[in-house]
Amino acid sequence: MILTRIDRYVAVTVVAGALAGLFVIVCLSFVFEFIDEADNIGQGGYGLPDAMLAVGLSMVQRAYEAFPMATLIGALVSLGALAARSELVVMRAMGLSIGRIARPVVLAGVALAVLAAAIGEWAAPPATRLAQSLQAQGSDGGVATAGGDLWARDGAYMLRIDRVLQPDLLAGVTAYEIEGNQLTRVITAAGGRYVDGAWQLDDAEVTRLGEDRVSVSPMASLELGGELRPRTLEVVVVDASTLAISEILRYIGYLETNSLDSGRYQLALWVKVATPLSTVVMLLLTVPLVFGSQRNAGVGQQIFLGVLIGLAFFLLNRFLGNAGLVYGLPAPVSALAPTVLFGLLAWLALRRTR
Repeated sequence: MILTRIDRYVAVTVVAGALAGLFVIVCLSFVFEFIDEADNIGQGGYGLPDAMLAVGLSMVQRAYEAFPMATLIGALVSLGALAARSELVVMRAMGLSIGRIARPVVLAGVALAVLAAAIGEWAAPPATRLAQSLQAQGSDGGVATAGGDLWARDGAYMLRIDRVLQPDLLAGVTAYEIEGNQLTRVITAAGGRYVDGAWQLDDAEVTRLGEDRVSVSPMASLELGGELRPRTLEVVVVDASTLAISEILRYIGYLETNSLDSGRYQLALWVKVATPLSTVVMLLLTVPLVFGSQRNAGVGQQIFLGVLIGLAFFLLNRFLGNAGLVYGLPAPVSALAPTVLFGLLAWLALRRTR
């Protein structure tokens, strides 16, 4: 497919508008989240620079989540500006159909969808982990972080935890047993659950360090300590939506292997699939909206309309996600239904636009 100068012009205009909309939304999110985070400043060495850095890092995830709405609002404004300058009228006068003008918009949507997927897969997860590491300093739970891992003490054991899936559910646990000043045992486990006042470790391997030899023995399950309470870990519970797809798949496997509910992670997996698709759909919606109102709608009206549509999409996403978890709907249905519905509306609107 050969891109003409008009295609490139429209595509660049749409991408620039979408990124500008994303920047505005992220800036607003930063202000509100920093106000909320300000209460923790001064606790446990958690200062103003730490709070600003933590909130700034969390904005990477917020940018990923806001991509569909931001692209809708930004593209509406940028295409509306083209309509206000009668550039869209000139394109139509040149013989370009609305479908033909929509082509570079869709191409811009694909480029933005790839960008959104890259942010969600490679940028947001590590940024969120670093933000949680900094925010853990502002808690009074006695946990510490280093290199993205969580460290906590449980009686005679020093625990290194890869992820806190829930306050009472851990993934990737290494326990170091220390007697006096000497390391006597190292226990590694795929995960652990807090049951009846103690941590139950699954698929454990115990390494005993003697004076003259080292022995390793596998154990299907092992009970460990219990002084570390789940409420202590609430501050660092990982949100499934902030994980990379590879991490989500690994945790789904662990949960299903241990007969635990993986619904939240199944939903997060399909939301990862739906987010780039919804970015394209939101951009496709802008074409009939702009052409249907280019004569009598100002920029303010277009922004308001974009906010309403984006909010409707957001609320429907949240509603179906929660309803799916409560009523046991298949995760693909809960995650993809809003995108499919709005995609159908965009297609019908395009067909009706003249």
